[in-house]
Amino acid sequence: MRRFHWVRLYALLLMILLFATTVFAAVRGLLYIYGESSRQNRIIRSVQALNNASDRIMRGITDIAREAGQQQYDQLVELATVEDDSRLSESDLEYYFRRGYVNKVKDALGDGPQICDKLDSFLGEDGAKQVSVINSEDTVLEEEKDDDGNTISLRIKNVMIACDNPEAGGRSETISYSIQFPDAVFHAGNDELFKYCLIAGKGLYITGRTSSFIGDIYAGDHTPEEVREAEIEYGETGTYGGINILSTQLGIRSDRIISRGDININGSFVVFDANSESLDCYAQRINEMQGFSKKAQYTLEGTFHQIQAMREDELTGYLDAVRSVETALSDLKEIPIYYDSENDVGYAGRYRKLVSDKDIEIRNDFTGIVATPANVIIHKDVNFEGILLCGNRVYMMGNNNIVANPVVARSVIASEIKGDYGFRIMDYIGGMKKPGLFDPEYYVVPYNCVSTNQLY
Repeated sequence: MRRFHWVRLYALLLMILLFATTVFAAVRGLLYIYGESSRQNRIIRSVQALNNASDRIMRGITDIAREAGQQQYDQLVELATVEDDSRLSESDLEYYFRRGYVNKVKDALGDGPQICDKLDSFLGEDGAKQVSVINSEDTVLEEEKDDDGNTISLRIKNVMIACDNPEAGGRSETISYSIQFPDAVFHAGNDELFKYCLIAGKGLYITGRTSSFIGDIYAGDHTPEEVREAEIEYGETGTYGGINILSTQLGIRSDRIISRGDININGSFVVFDANSESLDCYAQRINEMQGFSKKAQYTLEGTFHQIQAMREDELTGYLDAVRSVETALSDLKEIPIYYDSENDVGYAGRYRKLVSDKDIEIRNDFTGIVATPANVIIHKDVNFEGILLCGNRVYMMGNNNIVANPVVARSVIASEIKGDYGFRIMDYIGGMKKPGLFDPEYYVVPYNCVSTNQLY
């Protein structure tokens, strides 16, 4: 009996010992879990502190970039008076804007160690404790330019943000920031489009006495089923539309001539020359056809690009130009009525605008913008200055001087933006822009993030 009592006592003590061991192990496990959880929480807080610091830096850079853009725009906008200043084109002003924008951002951020000090100042005292920007020679403000010297990107590279948290082992993150450019528009309208003096969506037909063009030219094509009897004598073969010149003398000064079909020279003498530095002429072919009484002859002082045999780089430039023109013509079919500003007593613009849903005949000298999805006939002895946008064919009857004038075109669009007088021609020309400074979606975009567990 006594032996059984000791066995029972021994079993009880063993159970107590096992229970205590289990409780100790459980407590130890809980303490380990708690310790790991605390360590993870400290790491998470460190990572969050680094993220918050990066956000503060991006906000600081954004403020600098936005102010730099506005200051540069305000300085240049005085040089871009729509009515009178023909010296600076939209592309000129864009170049000066980007140049000045970059310089102002550089001045505000500083150079060398000053960049790190400036970025560190964005962190402030509250909410960014134990976080700082580390001074490093690798932190640089880098500007990238294209072959023409135009600035295409601006970056702050290799910014090291460190969180000095000994309990978490110390953490750092190296980030680069791309600074975006706002969209600055100085002239009303579309200066690239306004380099054209004439755009004929389905072909250009020229005859009569000596005529001339100054400015870019676009002539589209049409299907064989759309051939008109009056056009047959111009000599179209194989392709239809394009530029067709019959029994005349013609002088052309352009930087860009685009003929979606052939350029047919029938019993005519034609001189193609550059308007500024160089001429690029695009067409399927240039055909010389001898007339009954006149020989066909031409000279081309520039580069001829045969559309079907262009290199990839040539084709890209050509297609970009075609898309731009097609965008401009795309809304002409929406023109609902005939409108001529000469008949509108309330129109206060300086230059004339003429739009029509049907064919237009220009019988007198014209300065301004013409737009129609239909055909245009320019009668003999009529001169035209500005831009003519025609969705179908343009017929020139002789002794016509056609001149591109961006200042005239800008003025027409600017008067519509300012006062909305009469019928708005800009509503039916694709690609029109209003002057102004427009923010990018984000002024600062982070990239190339690298995290480490070491502070230095």
